[in-house]
Amino acid sequence: MPAIRYQLNRQYVVLESNNLPTDPMLIPAFLKDGSLIYYPFGGFVTRQTLNHEQTVHLTDINGFLSGTNITSSWRDVSKETLLGAFIKGAYFVVLNHGQPIITSKRPH
Repeated sequence: MPAIRYQLNRQYVVLESNNLPTDPMLIPAFLKDGSLIYYPFGGFVTRQTLNHEQTVHLTDINGFLSGTNITSSWRDVSKETLLGAFIKGAYFVVLNHGQPIITSKRPH
């Protein structure tokens, strides 16, 4: 099962679809004007299942774990934004063949 690592108040939080915290974990995404808006993390969705959902650029995610096997290692995505989808009030990381889709380098 895939997972993301998100930094919250100087500590890392690991978020997975099947193990979401009881209190929604808010993650940020860039709006077209460059401002940030936070919504709960909803999990992961494959690119092939998207139809007309609103896409966003997720930021401040430090790592991605594909979870394909027990020896998987974290992929550093701290300097990049990931494609996300806004579905039913939550952000989902969009996956293509089990990997996140990099949308751009993060602005400094």
